[in-house]
Amino acid sequence: MQLTDISKLLEKITNLNILVIGDVGLDSYVIGDVKKISPEAPVPVVEVSDTYNRLGLSANVVSNIKALGANCSLVGVVGHDDNAAIINRELVKIGVDTSDLVETNDRPTTHKTRVLASRLHHVVRIDREEKAVLSDDIKEKVMLKVKKHIKDCDAVIMEDYGKGLFKGDFGVELIEACRQASRPVFVDPSRHTKADTYKGATLLKPNLDEARILSGVETDSEHMLYDCGKALMKRLSLEYLVITRGKEGMTVFSKDAEPKTIPTFALEVFDVSGAGDTVIASLALANCAGFNVYESAFFANAAAAIVVGKVGTSIATPAEIMNFLREHHIK
Repeated sequence: MQLTDISKLLEKITNLNILVIGDVGLDSYVIGDVKKISPEAPVPVVEVSDTYNRLGLSANVVSNIKALGANCSLVGVVGHDDNAAIINRELVKIGVDTSDLVETNDRPTTHKTRVLASRLHHVVRIDREEKAVLSDDIKEKVMLKVKKHIKDCDAVIMEDYGKGLFKGDFGVELIEACRQASRPVFVDPSRHTKADTYKGATLLKPNLDEARILSGVETDSEHMLYDCGKALMKRLSLEYLVITRGKEGMTVFSKDAEPKTIPTFALEVFDVSGAGDTVIASLALANCAGFNVYESAFFANAAAAIVVGKVGTSIATPAEIMNFLREHHIK
């Protein structure tokens, strides 16, 4: 693959319109220095120097899509609280309409607070969330939002973080709606959701542990990994399966070819938070813009390599991707 191919791809991406459906959250960061241990307990005392917020969960997928130049709509559920207001403001900043976020009084907006020492070392993460199944009324409102957008989008990304949206039959109904509208659906699954929820998806992108749990097949060797992938492909009637494997890259399964592993780039990892969001966003965009699944995985590997070199949930811009590939001798 050449840089001219990537450049043309990035131009085509700007014409795409992607619909993201999934759990929505806010990521907050508390940054400081550790200079002493608390006299009250054997724990570090963090002297705070900075705090900031970033879009999390599906909203981070949207951030990545927008950073790469595509249009995007987001459908999801938030609480009626201050964190939802922050998410709304941050989405507006990147040019995303917030009218398709469904508010509920039944649960808080998912909120993760990370305390970091010297901007790199995680001290603790504090989660505030509710994972119970959403009410039928809320799910009906979400589906109405989906059906409003589905015919005008080029693809759908289904983001499941196990917070309750896709429990029950909602995920099945969503994929069926995509199939009826002839729209490809790219799924980032949760290990806490039944595998059959994702049946009929165009592409499923689990990590290695999720693939093992969803398939029920161990992945202790390359051969067993292939058995795991083939079992998922058959059981869920998938066109493609991309298993992300950290430093081992991504193994791509296609119904028309043997599995192939796309190696990752040699890099220094600072923070893997949100890397999966970058992968599903860039995979879907590249595939919709005309790259085959293997080329799309290569592109997603490059984008993910950039974000893991940053602290916190982050994005990869077209300029960063082009510069990164030049630095890795792609001509």
